[in-house]
Amino acid sequence: MRRFILSVLAVFAFATINAQNCSELFISAYVEGYGNNRALELYNPTANAIDLSGYSVGRFSNGETQFRSVQLPADMIQPYGNYVIVLDKRDSLGTGLETPVWNGYQLYDTCFDAVSGQPILDSDGNVVNCVQYNANGLHLYGTVYNDFLDLQGRADVFLCPVYNTNNAMYFNGNDAVALISGTTVAGDGSNIIDVVGVIGEDPGDAWTNATGLWITKDKTLVRKPTVEKGTGALISTFGDTLAYNDWEIYSKNTFTVIDDQHDCTCDPNYTNTQPINVIDFNVYPNPTNGTFVVEAEERINRVEVYNMVGQIVYNNSTFNSERVNVQLNTINKGIHIVKIYFDNDSVAVQKLVVNK
Repeated sequence: MRRFILSVLAVFAFATINAQNCSELFISAYVEGYGNNRALELYNPTANAIDLSGYSVGRFSNGETQFRSVQLPADMIQPYGNYVIVLDKRDSLGTGLETPVWNGYQLYDTCFDAVSGQPILDSDGNVVNCVQYNANGLHLYGTVYNDFLDLQGRADVFLCPVYNTNNAMYFNGNDAVALISGTTVAGDGSNIIDVVGVIGEDPGDAWTNATGLWITKDKTLVRKPTVEKGTGALISTFGDTLAYNDWEIYSKNTFTVIDDQHDCTCDPNYTNTQPINVIDFNVYPNPTNGTFVVEAEERINRVEVYNMVGQIVYNNSTFNSERVNVQLNTINKGIHIVKIYFDNDSVAVQKLVVNK
């Protein structure tokens, strides 16, 4: 671990040392879930296998500039392959700070309201299930395996079993998490490859999007396929911010999205398998004079509008609702395409006629 102070020269270092696209490892997924459900996924966007012992991961805690790091083992990450690092908490009897990482056998049954004692229902009136605990906070286990509850089984390595020995993987939503080359941060920060969050900034509970939605707390994040390199150093002194639009954002304890292979356009065999038009949505009025409403059964994250030559004429990612209002202030008359992005990583498109 090492404390470092960034100088003005660091600005030039970042500009010259920051990796080119598809040339260096980066963080492809981040898990900040219940208890000790903590994980990072690394991705190799190159055509060559990489020895991970030349890298470390860790955290800058609560706005600090001290890097709490752990060196990765001498494992090889294959070309266009991913590697999942999970906090080493595998004792099924652990409680408190030793709460185990979920292994898929946690008892999963009806959730009850702590005050009323009644089953918790979702917005459609269906009973909500959740992982069960006894009165002492100990996990209850069953004989049924649920893949969606299994983070342990997705690990390539378990790190940091003892907090007081090394707490690099015990990150929370207000800790900047980083991947570096080597074992300590250089004095100018030039070997910082990727950061989730912003170094030297304490965001409170978590970094958020434009509408205040938590991004780094109680969330699983997956880098979008179009991201081909890490951020380099993100430093609060320089006014850097978390580029949340580079991530697909999933709810707490979503583990299935880090299964198998990370999708990235660096991979020459990558094929876009993003589901299209799985979710219905309505646009009205259509035709429109430039103002319209979008409604869907799922929460809308982003709305884009393209003209017929493929140019984007509207892009708003501040939405967080099933019903949004769109105002196209300057747009030409004619046929356009509306593209909607939803929480579940699906998109939908529809034709829009502008008649003003």
